[in-house]
Amino acid sequence: MHYTDIDGIRYFWTSVDGLEAGKDYTYYYIVDGQTAVGDPYARLVLDGNNDKYISSAVYPDMPVFPSEKVSSSVPVAVYNSDAGKYDWQTASFTRPSQESLVLYEVLIRDFTGTEGKANGNGTISGLIDRLDYIKELGVNGIELMPIMEFDGNNSWGYNPNFYFAPDKAYGTPDDYRRLVDECHARGLAVVLDVVFNQTAGLHPWYLMYPMVLSKFYNGTSPHAYSVLNDWNQNNELVQRQFKDVLRYWLTEYKVDGFRFDLVKGLGDNDSYGNTYNEATNTWGTPSGPGTDAYNTSRIARMVTLHAAVRDVDPTAYFINEDLAGAEEENALASDGDLNWANINNSACQFAMGYEENSSLSRFFSPSDGGRMRGSTVSYAESHDEERMAYKQMKYGANGVKNNYAMRMRRLGSVAAQMLMTPGPHMIWQFQEFGANQTTKNTDGSNNTNPKLVVWNNLNNANNAGLCQTYRDLLALRDANPELFGNESSATILLNGWAEGRSILLSYADKKLLLAVNPLVDKSIDIFIPSEAGDASSLRLLAASHNTSPAIANGSIALEPGAFAVYGSEDVSSAIDEIPSDYDSAYPIIYYNLQGRQIAAPVPGQIVIRRQGTAAYKVIY
Repeated sequence: MHYTDIDGIRYFWTSVDGLEAGKDYTYYYIVDGQTAVGDPYARLVLDGNNDKYISSAVYPDMPVFPSEKVSSSVPVAVYNSDAGKYDWQTASFTRPSQESLVLYEVLIRDFTGTEGKANGNGTISGLIDRLDYIKELGVNGIELMPIMEFDGNNSWGYNPNFYFAPDKAYGTPDDYRRLVDECHARGLAVVLDVVFNQTAGLHPWYLMYPMVLSKFYNGTSPHAYSVLNDWNQNNELVQRQFKDVLRYWLTEYKVDGFRFDLVKGLGDNDSYGNTYNEATNTWGTPSGPGTDAYNTSRIARMVTLHAAVRDVDPTAYFINEDLAGAEEENALASDGDLNWANINNSACQFAMGYEENSSLSRFFSPSDGGRMRGSTVSYAESHDEERMAYKQMKYGANGVKNNYAMRMRRLGSVAAQMLMTPGPHMIWQFQEFGANQTTKNTDGSNNTNPKLVVWNNLNNANNAGLCQTYRDLLALRDANPELFGNESSATILLNGWAEGRSILLSYADKKLLLAVNPLVDKSIDIFIPSEAGDASSLRLLAASHNTSPAIANGSIALEPGAFAVYGSEDVSSAIDEIPSDYDSAYPIIYYNLQGRQIAAPVPGQIVIRRQGTAAYKVIY
């Protein structure tokens, strides 16, 4: 065994001769002659206890665990000289600008699989089959919940053990590469969710030492939000590992950036105002205020990690789940970071039909405590938050709880208030068509069990109408990026109730106006501000499913819970204009947005109007 000292850290190494190219070799380490561990930098890890439950259809020709030579409890690494070889099909990919980013958060386990069941059997192949749907929805990136080798085969992924090895429960390493390749071919960026605050119990550095002697882990966490085994963030080798992880996934898998889980747990050990017991390697009971307070060490750590990312790829996305105060998040934003912004509670209040705490102004980062414009990825739902549709069904106001069409309409109005707000946003899988299975246990904690696969929801006209609402709104963002970037003029009024809500965006001569009626049981007229221009020149660009907005006397008439988006003539629309020279020799045939022919549209319905060989998407 040899060793080399680099920057004050001693690395032990050996070399092996005579290995055949393209052949799998399994190995593990025995530390001090007694502790069997895996390789923390392994590119593929075999699990003697769980791999046998992975179907050969998911992972064909999986390397065999050497059970005759090592206990099934020891993670075994696989070396293959050809492991990194992949024939990339998408030669170049231009990432969406940071300010235009709209991510679609995906848990591969529950996104595909057995329809109507909660079997947790989703795969990368199944996700690839749905990429055209995601592209047609109109988002420009996906955010994958953690995919690095985690405990077992059934997990959200926030219990990693090996950071360089993709988990086999969803597919092969080349399946992950193909997923990125296929996303890039469709213009979709790929962001990985990474967990640098904790691991499960099989990371080699966790197993190598008794906890009381560990330099890699804290026996107990100094911060208030720890769940599993807390990394010692002060250890330079731990930080070097993290930098290597980021570089590896950027180069070997060509991902487009990272979302960092629980950044509040990435501060220096002594930055939380806690007391350390060196004899036990433990910290005193952590406090919430001490954890939540402005923390310069967290900022410094993320700046250092971002620098490591920039060294490889200067344009890669760097997104923090810090959920801290504006001062700290603005410091991170000044380094080019994005920060998660959780608007779930207020979104649920609006969706349920309650005025209290229903302001959605925080979708716009300057209205979120003075955060820098374009610095937050705001969302109404995420994997951590309850489904709006569940809370409507369970706790909705009179006129909402037992009115399915109204529930879907109000969800569409939440979407409008989010997506018509400038800046980056995120949609959680199935949010766009009103998934309503609870994500929480009775005590309010996250229920991480597999969830129902509910694509058949789209067979319901109201759910399909909600999905089309998302498509129309996202199409407007895509067609008019200057209105939703950092340079447009924005008047955001999303905290009203009886008087309605509005957003007015302008850039050069372009004007876009969103009007929303928050009321449950009453139509209202929303005044068109003079800054929007002549009301008679405004065109309807998008509207709630099966509603009929109208402009009269300088106001927009909206049904209960509905929204409408109007724009000046030069705002590109998701709705087609019928040319004056269309061929009137052919009969007009109407189709709904699910492709089914209908006799005649109802007023305000968005349909496909076909005449001869010409087809247009129109509002009737």
